[in-house]
Amino acid sequence: MSLLHAVLGFVAIQPMTGYELGKAFSTTAAHFWPADQSQLYRTLHRAEADGLVESTTVEQATRPDRRLYTLLEPGREALEAWLASPLEPDNSREPFLLRLFFAASLGTSGVIELLDQRRSAAVELLTTLDALASSAPRKTSLAIQLQYATLESGRAHARAEITWLDELRAQLANHKESAR
Repeated sequence: MSLLHAVLGFVAIQPMTGYELGKAFSTTAAHFWPADQSQLYRTLHRAEADGLVESTTVEQATRPDRRLYTLLEPGREALEAWLASPLEPDNSREPFLLRLFFAASLGTSGVIELLDQRRSAAVELLTTLDALASSAPRKTSLAIQLQYATLESGRAHARAEITWLDELRAQLANHKESAR
C-alpha cells in the first residue's frame, strides 16, 4: 500500500484540507500507517498533479485561505482498484525485534532495560488507543464498523505485545549470564 491510497481513502470519505487530513490521519490510521504532515501534503500535491483529486480555495475572512481537496473520478477508480486488488505481502519491518535479535551483547540487564523501554512505549500506545476507542462513534455503518475494527486490532496488538514483553522479562530476570 502506498500513502497515496490512504490519502485517497480519507478524501473519499469527505473533502478535506491538508490540515484536516493530518488530524484525521493522526486520530485513526497513524497506529498502523504513520505519516507526517509534510508527507501528506506532498502526496496531496502529487495526487492533484495526477488528476486524482482537485483542490479549491476556500476564502476565510480572519484566517488564511484554505485549500479543500475533493476526490475526482480517476481517484475513486484508483482507490477502488487498489481495494479490489490482491493483498500485498506484509513486509513490515520491526526495528525493535531486529535490535532484540542482536541484543545479547548488552547482557541480561541491558536487554531487560530495552524490554522496559519497549513496554513503556506499548503502554503509551495502548493508552492512546483506549482513549480513541472511548470516544469513537458506535458501529452505526459498515464504514464506522471497519474503522473501529482497525482500532481494536491496534489495541489487541498492543495488549499482546505487553503480555509478551512481561513474559520475556520474567524469563530473563531468572536467567543467569552465560557466555555469549
